Amino acid sequence: MRENSMSATWSGTPSIWGPTLSVRMALLTISLAGVQIVWGFEMAYCSPYLLSLGLSKSMMSLVWVVGPLSGLITQPIVGAIADRSRLKWGRRRPFMILGTLLVGAGLLVLGWVADIVGMFVSQPESARVLSIISAILAIYVLDFSINAVQASCRALVVDSLPASQQQIGSAWASRMIAIGNLAGYFVGTLDMKTMFGTTFGDTQIKQLCVLSFATLLTTVLVTSISVTERVLVTRRAEDNKGLWAVLRKIFDTIFHLPKRIGAICRICFFAWIGWFPFMLYSTTFVGEVLQRYDTSARSRLQTSTDILGDIARVGAMALVVYSSISLLASFTLPWLIHSPESEALRKTRSKSGIWYGICEFLEIYRPDLATAWAVGHVTFATAMFLTLFVRSVGGATFVVGACGIPWALMTWAPFAFVGEEINRLSSNGETPHHRRRNAGGSVYERLSTDTSGGGDSDGEESYVPMIELSRPSLSGTERPSVPAMMDMEGDKDEGGNELSGIYLGILNVFACLPQFVATFISFVVFSILEPGRSPEFADGGVGGEMGEEPKVGGVNAIAMVMALGGLSVLVAARDTVKFKNM
Repeated sequence: MRENSMSATWSGTPSIWGPTLSVRMALLTISLAGVQIVWGFEMAYCSPYLLSLGLSKSMMSLVWVVGPLSGLITQPIVGAIADRSRLKWGRRRPFMILGTLLVGAGLLVLGWVADIVGMFVSQPESARVLSIISAILAIYVLDFSINAVQASCRALVVDSLPASQQQIGSAWASRMIAIGNLAGYFVGTLDMKTMFGTTFGDTQIKQLCVLSFATLLTTVLVTSISVTERVLVTRRAEDNKGLWAVLRKIFDTIFHLPKRIGAICRICFFAWIGWFPFMLYSTTFVGEVLQRYDTSARSRLQTSTDILGDIARVGAMALVVYSSISLLASFTLPWLIHSPESEALRKTRSKSGIWYGICEFLEIYRPDLATAWAVGHVTFATAMFLTLFVRSVGGATFVVGACGIPWALMTWAPFAFVGEEINRLSSNGETPHHRRRNAGGSVYERLSTDTSGGGDSDGEESYVPMIELSRPSLSGTERPSVPAMMDMEGDKDEGGNELSGIYLGILNVFACLPQFVATFISFVVFSILEPGRSPEFADGGVGGEMGEEPKVGGVNAIAMVMALGGLSVLVAARDTVKFKNM
C-alpha cells in the first residue's frame, strides 16, 4: 500500500446481508422506519402533551425552535465527527446506537415527567412548572439525539451502496419513512391501556413512549447487524483541517450555488414555512376542532379519564389517513410522472401486467416532476386555507388526509432535482447513467437496461467491469468507494460531485431556516388570539385540573397559522413554475 498525505485509506469493503437486492435494501433502510416512528410521535403528540401540562400555545411555539436548531447543529457536527471516525465498528453504526440510547432516555423522562417531579415536589403549582421545564428539556434531548440517529442512518445508506444502486436505496429509504409514518400513527389510534393494561404505563402517552423507543432500538439493531462498514484507517490531509474548515466551505458554497440548485433551495424555503406548522400542530388542530365545533364528538369525552389520550387517538386517525395516502403516492407517483428517477424505475419492472398497461395508456398525460410538484404546492395551500372553515372531525380528517400526495412530492422532488443537477455537474453535461469512469479515467459502459428478457430480477444494472463511484459524505467531504486498503489519490472528480455532500447539506439548511420563520409566525398569532392556557387538552376530564371550561367556537389560532403557511407555499408554487422553465 502506497501512503500519500493527500489520500485516505480504508480496511474492508461495505456489505449488506441478504439473498436478494430487495431484502438487502430493506435491512439497510429499516432503521429509518424506526426513526420516523419517533419523529411521528414527537410531531403528533408532544404539542397536545405540553398543552395538557399547562403550557400556553405561544410558549409552546417557542419550544419548537429546537427543531431547526437541532437540524442545523447536530447533523453537521455528527456528520463531521463520523466522517473522521476510525472506530473498528465503522463510522455510522456507533453513532446510530449511541443516539438511540439517548432517544430512549428522552422518551422515558418525557412520558413519566409528572411522576418523576412528583417524587421530589409536593406543591402543585411548583410541580406543574417543574414538569413543564423537565418535559421541554426531555424534548430537547430527544430532538438532538434523533437528528443524530437520522443523519447516521442516511449516511450509512450512502456509504453502503455503489453508485448504480444509490437511486434504489433512496427509493427504499422513502418507502421505509412512509411505512414508519403509517405504523406510528396507526398505533396511536389504538387504546393501548385496553390492550396492555398498565404494563408499560398508565396513560396512552407513556405507552407510546415505550413502544417508540423499543421500535427504534429494534430497527437500528437489525440494520447494524445486517450491514458491515468499511473502516477508515488514515484520513486525507484536508480531513484534518477541522470542523471550522468544513463550515467555512459550506458558508462559501451557499453564496455561490449553481442557478438551478439555488432555485430548488428557495422553493424549499417557502414550502417549509407552510409544512412545519402542519407537521407540528395537525393532531392538535383535529383535537381543537373536536372540542370547539363538533358537538357530537365532544359529548363522548364527558366521561373520559384520559382525555389527552382520547384526543390523540382522534388526531392519530386523521394522520393514518394522511400517511396511507402518502405511502400509496410514494409507490405510484414514480410510475405516473416523468423524471430521471422514475424512468430508471420503470426500466427495472416487467413490461407486462395490468398496472403496466394502465401506465402505458396514460403515457401521453404524464406530467413532468416540476409540474406535479407545483400542483402539489397548490393542493397543500388550498388544504391549509380550508382549515379556517372546518367544523367537524370528519372535515378535519379530510383536510389532513388531502396533504398526503403533496407530502409524497415534497419528500421526492427536491432530492430528485438536486441529484440530477449534481450528476449533470459532475459529468460536465454527460448523462452519468450511461457511463462510469474509474480512478484512471477509463470509461465503463452499461451492458443493458432492459430486464424484460431475463437477468437480475431485482433490477440491478450491469457494467463491465462493475465499479463503485465516489459518494458524498454527510459533512460535505467526498468519500470515494474503492477496494480494501486502496490509495484514493487518483480519484479526483472535479465539478459537482466534489461538492455533492455540501449541496445536500445546504438543502437541509433551507429546510431548517424556514422553521424559525414559522415559529415566529406561530408565536405572534398564538400570543394575539390565544394567549392563555388550553383547558381543552387538560387531563382528568373536560376542563381538567385547570378549573377552566374548554373554548367553544371562535377563531382557531392553529388554523390561522396553517393558513398563513399556505400563503408561503403559494410562493413556492410560483417559484416551481419558474424553475421548470430555467
